[in-house]
Amino acid sequence: MGQTAIGEGRTTQVPCAFCHGTGKDPFGILSSLSTCCVCLGKGTVAVEASHEWCAHCGGTGAVKRLTCTVCGGRGLLPILKGPTEVCPECGGTGDDPSASAMACLECRGRGKIPAAGHGSPRRAREAADKRSVPPGRASARQHNREGANG
Repeated sequence: MGQTAIGEGRTTQVPCAFCHGTGKDPFGILSSLSTCCVCLGKGTVAVEASHEWCAHCGGTGAVKRLTCTVCGGRGLLPILKGPTEVCPECGGTGDDPSASAMACLECRGRGKIPAAGHGSPRRAREAADKRSVPPGRASARQHNREGANG
């Protein structure tokens, strides 16, 4: 169970969060003998060597009885590079404020975002929209949305 290089980061094997390392479907939906859909019955999964808990599922690998879409059921995510701050949209929970079973769109379920000025794509778009639109006028993006809805 050594480490292997995958892409840029190094990986390590950890017990599967979804099935708690048993290799069996934790909910027995198809059968009590069904294998885990995350680790495929192995009981372990590969994760980045430098990782942190998934905010959306709380490290369990499951949201309700479904595989967490943020971490893929592993319960862990690679650590974000550079300075970060708590997501202003979800307050660090990783959940969409209007539907807790869904991941926050601002931070993509991580509960944190790159610190201001360090690569937040949404903030960059919002800043560009504010700079290019005179006060009292709708941006092209807003106009297109309104036109499509009305």
